[in-house]
Amino acid sequence: MQLARLTFCLAALAFSLDALAMDCPSAPPAMRDIKAQGYYTDAAHSVIDEAKKRANTEMTRPLDDYTKQVADMSDRYLAKHDVSAGQCTIEWLSSWARDGAMLGEMIHINNDQSDYLRQWVAGGAGIAYLKTRELATAGQRAEIDAWLEKLATANMAYWDNPKKTRNNHYYWTGVGVMAAAVATGDPALLDTARGVYEKGINDIEDDGSLPMEMKRGKRALHYHNYALAPLVLMAEMARLKGEDWYAYKDHRINRLAELVASGYRDDSWFAAQSGVKQEKWKPDGEAGWVEFYRLRAVHPELFEPLHDAGPFREPRMGGNLTLMAQVGITGSK
Repeated sequence: MQLARLTFCLAALAFSLDALAMDCPSAPPAMRDIKAQGYYTDAAHSVIDEAKKRANTEMTRPLDDYTKQVADMSDRYLAKHDVSAGQCTIEWLSSWARDGAMLGEMIHINNDQSDYLRQWVAGGAGIAYLKTRELATAGQRAEIDAWLEKLATANMAYWDNPKKTRNNHYYWTGVGVMAAAVATGDPALLDTARGVYEKGINDIEDDGSLPMEMKRGKRALHYHNYALAPLVLMAEMARLKGEDWYAYKDHRINRLAELVASGYRDDSWFAAQSGVKQEKWKPDGEAGWVEFYRLRAVHPELFEPLHDAGPFREPRMGGNLTLMAQVGITGSK
């Protein structure tokens, strides 16, 4: 009797969980305006003011939560073919698209953090869309496609000011532009994304370093990793279009990738070149580029130590990078 009762309870619990999985909560209200602040205290952007960082986290929490939710739901679709999770991703994206999320005022407190945040969220939302777009209705596709195109245009307009330094933030802008280009098939957007990518690759020195990121003092290694991540993501999305961006400029991206991977094993080179002992780098989600790159590298063994630090998840890069590398961004590896 007890066994039968336990079996019944477990079955009921399983049914309840399945029913819960089918339930899609309403998307949170769209944020049209973005308010954020910087939190570095030095010119090299290597020293963090923890109080300002906490304040910024609170201001941007709604956007970060939204990005994480669409990434998580799209991961469930990719990993388990959970159609309800995939459809919910689309519903959240179309809800924000209809309401013109992030297309309002960029409110600056002490720097351009609000613009950077829009660039990051556009990339994360765009990749979540690529993972689930096949589930969207024609109407939803029209809404989301148009929204991503508007975000891409707004984010690129930020760089029209010649005073803006086109460093890693510029590369991260390219992620959202590239996702929009792949989703919509817009050749002009694809050309724009290609230009961003090629700028990033052209910045790589013969020794693999990025001059602008080498100025980051004790966080030079960290920022080289951070700058590499969007370049790899763009190259991976180019594969969805049948293009090999990794090959650009005689596979020059490999110099940067190998430098970052070697820096993870031993950061003494970065310390010598920057003139500052490096802050201990503990790979987080942004290092998820390695999950893709180790599959493309001529010497994949060089990337195994960094790969072993995974699995890697980063909502601003679309979610579970380890999963996407295994099955493909759209599930069709």
